[in-house]
Amino acid sequence: MSLRSLLRVVLVAALVLAGAAPATAQPDRGLDSCVPADMRNGAISFRTEDHVVLHGLVLGSGTRGVLLAPGAVESVCAWFPLAWELVDDGYRVLLYQSRSGPIPTGTYRYDLDLRAASLELGRLGVTSVVAGGAGSSATAVAATAEKIAGLKGVVLLSPYAGAIIGTELDAAAGLRAARVPSFVAAAQDDVIDIQEFGEGRTLMADDARQVAGAVQDARLRIVPGEAAGTELIEDPAMRDEVRAFVREVAPPPTFVERWKAPITGVVLLVLVVAGVVVVRRRTTTTPPGVSAGN
Repeated sequence: MSLRSLLRVVLVAALVLAGAAPATAQPDRGLDSCVPADMRNGAISFRTEDHVVLHGLVLGSGTRGVLLAPGAVESVCAWFPLAWELVDDGYRVLLYQSRSGPIPTGTYRYDLDLRAASLELGRLGVTSVVAGGAGSSATAVAATAEKIAGLKGVVLLSPYAGAIIGTELDAAAGLRAARVPSFVAAAQDDVIDIQEFGEGRTLMADDARQVAGAVQDARLRIVPGEAAGTELIEDPAMRDEVRAFVREVAPPPTFVERWKAPITGVVLLVLVVAGVVVVRRRTTTTPPGVSAGN
């Protein structure tokens, strides 16, 4: 088992044990150190309805947005390869870090994190959204989908079918309520085994099938191996599939739409310069004492 998989098992066990514990205040957490200095200009912070401060990054611009939430043991940096490709496609991308960890001491409200992030996209002027999540955040995306304004589709990597994070989240019911296109992916051999904590073995491929089976227009991808969450999009072919799905359900802006403002600015500048040149020529070529109208 990889270190990442081991951490995920430990965290899932902690979440199960913490589910019945009283909620406690979550400490503020800045952006992970993996975020390069030159990207921190795009850093944002926003507050959830239960007063937790979240931090994230905004990449790109425009009114078509993609919201990406990492899994419980992942960083926003895990989304960077896909995020930058989506920016190149013309989307504004918001990545955020879920409330702090790694071991929670109370109820984890990933659903509230997601709602706050979607509202932040709206404040940035985004009118259509594709929401993506990994692991626990994928479950939150599906369960909360109906409440995301302008939602056009969801991307769910290694989603859990039901609540395992201390709050009632039902991915299948959420997708049925939202009725939006869904892209669901998991690895065939991705297994979480926490039997020693009173829980069973979770086969993520089975959970993915259950989630995808909740709606008619879901696209299910089960791939070989043990990749979990954002590890799935380390494969360029999987990233291409996700990008194609996003472009289909929420078409990116056309060339004219993306460059309308810059082109308009250039045209206006050219017209102003041309007007100045004409006026100066008329001024310099008119003989003294003779009006320009003669």
